Amino acid sequence: MSVRMVVVGYGSAFGMGHHHAESIRNTTGLELVGVCEPDDERRALAEETEGVPTYESMDEVVADDGVDMVALIVPHDVHAPLAIQAMEAGKHVITEKPMCVTTAEADAMIAAARANDVVLTVYHNRRWDSDFVTVKRLIDQGAIGEVFMVECAISGPRPLSGWRREEKHGGGQIRDWGAHVLDQMCLIAGGPARTVFADFEHRVWTDIMDVPTHTQLMIEFESGMWAEATFSNISWAPKPRWRVLGEKGGLLKESGGGGTVGLYHQVAGQPSVTEVQCVETKLAELYQNVSDHINEGVELIVKPEEARRYVAIYEAAYVSAETGQAATPK
Repeated sequence: MSVRMVVVGYGSAFGMGHHHAESIRNTTGLELVGVCEPDDERRALAEETEGVPTYESMDEVVADDGVDMVALIVPHDVHAPLAIQAMEAGKHVITEKPMCVTTAEADAMIAAARANDVVLTVYHNRRWDSDFVTVKRLIDQGAIGEVFMVECAISGPRPLSGWRREEKHGGGQIRDWGAHVLDQMCLIAGGPARTVFADFEHRVWTDIMDVPTHTQLMIEFESGMWAEATFSNISWAPKPRWRVLGEKGGLLKESGGGGTVGLYHQVAGQPSVTEVQCVETKLAELYQNVSDHINEGVELIVKPEEARRYVAIYEAAYVSAETGQAATPK
């Protein structure tokens, strides 16, 4: 039997409501049965575009016994309360990233999932990005030996839009794109962070944004690996997407997406650069895994306990930026 799903939030930003609706439709074992949107115009658009019934509120969704699972496409600050409301009503939940804003919220969400015996996961589709998958595969294959430094940058001279500009909604690049990158770094490190040192800058777009416009993190992981993460809206000069240093070589990926990864190593005792073609990936694999986990009991790939790790990192980054000292993630 198919898992009957409702997309909660059909806002216009990036067309994410429609993206999730299409992903659900194209996944074996899932069925799109509705869209929840409080705004009248967006709700009408959702009904016309998706051809499914619509709900005006989350209360209506959780009261419907014909709904098994919700996909939350809503501002970051309401991920936790809406997820907990749904789980307490016996619904499975997949929420857009980031999982939530604080570790206290993450703990409450995980506790609600366990108490109600429902599935909780996070839409970390960028675990399937071809650049990241290729970089991690080369690391796992031992192509550059033991890794001691990973650098990643998401930057450019452009402001954020909508509620992502606002701290009260859990906005900011460090939580938006940062959720993806910090999740990827935790996967490379094989575990959580030990310490975080951060610098936050509020420059240039301060008339329209109260979140940091430039964030720089140095992260020490429990494995001993270090990482540098840059999330910036005021970076006029580019940085590589990935730069990884190992004891026997290094990796360089100038931008996200496909193309090639530069493998810097030694061949016959001489420095050499090999361009490694990025692997092809299937972004739809995340939703299919969720379906297979619920319907067939296969292992869930994106576990909420893993998502909590990066919430702890950016939470600690705020403490470090305020105090000027390294902070310990909770």
